[in-house]
Amino acid sequence: MKIQDGKKIYSVSEVNYFAKETLEQMVVWVEGEVSSFKKNPNWSFYYLDLKDDKAVIPCIASGSVIDHLGDDILNQTVIAFGNLTLYEAAGKYQLRIQHIELAGGGQLYKKLEELIKRLREEGLFDTRHKKDVPLYPRKVCIVSSVGSDGWNDFKTHTVDKFPIIELYSADIRVQGPKSITDLLEILPRIDNQGFDTIVITRGGGSIEDLAAFNDESVAKAIFNMKTPTVVAIGHEANESLAEWTADVRASTPTDAANIITRGWQSVLDKLDTINQKLTAKYTRINETNLQKLDSLYFRLTQEKVRIREYPHRLSSLWESLRRHEKSIIFDKLNEQSIFGQQLKKSAYVLIKNKEAKLSEIRHSLVLLSPENTLKRGYSITTDQNGNVIKSAFDVVIGQTLDVKLSSGKLTAQVKSKNQ
Repeated sequence: MKIQDGKKIYSVSEVNYFAKETLEQMVVWVEGEVSSFKKNPNWSFYYLDLKDDKAVIPCIASGSVIDHLGDDILNQTVIAFGNLTLYEAAGKYQLRIQHIELAGGGQLYKKLEELIKRLREEGLFDTRHKKDVPLYPRKVCIVSSVGSDGWNDFKTHTVDKFPIIELYSADIRVQGPKSITDLLEILPRIDNQGFDTIVITRGGGSIEDLAAFNDESVAKAIFNMKTPTVVAIGHEANESLAEWTADVRASTPTDAANIITRGWQSVLDKLDTINQKLTAKYTRINETNLQKLDSLYFRLTQEKVRIREYPHRLSSLWESLRRHEKSIIFDKLNEQSIFGQQLKKSAYVLIKNKEAKLSEIRHSLVLLSPENTLKRGYSITTDQNGNVIKSAFDVVIGQTLDVKLSSGKLTAQVKSKNQ
């Protein structure tokens, strides 16, 4: 069951389980005609249909219940006693026959039917009285004949699988005149010994064989037990009052073992699931790391190859550098030579240009030089200090002046001046 949006949602198997629990409370006598009859080839079970003029009901019965009628019961009218049950896997209900006889007999079953009716009215079969079997029982007591098939099956599926369970055995007779006395003596005693769960089991059989488990005193003793009790009598086709008054009914000793170990089995299943998840995660991590290691190994291998090539590459680079150095030096020397020639040529041209310009300047200087001016008849007049006289304002009357000619020099005195 799960809770979703405030709704209780059950699985199909859970619904069938609840339906089975409800149907199995219905114990009835049925009269009808045997319309089909066949035996299970692998087990001592018979499948038959009972019909009347309006309906058909499928039935199942063990060989020990039906063999006394022989094989020629097809189309015979019979009276069958049993309880309704549900085949959960298919969702089909059927009558599990505990006793069957040709129509007109069966006083023993009539008495059992009356007892069942009375106990039902007293509420001994009500589910509200059923106690929950602990999910994780540690101390379990099995009431059975030690060494029997049922005892061995139960032990195999409990302590042999789950050593955490402590199994105690109450060895009693489960058939015969003393079985009722043994059960009434042992059940109250073990009920006060602090067991988590008590399991009562035996093999299947006829109604006479199951007399102790159809006894009213035994059924009430089981009903009054404080310890959660599981009763498993025989095979799927056998049921008894002891099972109806117990807290939980199991079809077989193995089924009883599965019921009380369901919690431990759930733990094992969860641990197995966790183990599977951890194994899967470990595998993924391991594979991922192996892939990374492979990648790193491949890269290291490549690096190793490159490192091995370094000396050769360095040698090649050194040779290339030397060739490049010679080429650069040669190119630079060639450039230097060309540049030197160009510089020499430029210097020659520049010098020629400067010489021509100097010649022009020299010619101009010669033309403008005082000597050349003097040669053309001009003179330079200076005072006694050598200052050139440029204006009449620069002299006074009576001042002595020197006059330089192209050839020679004169001394003059200022007689007058015109401003």
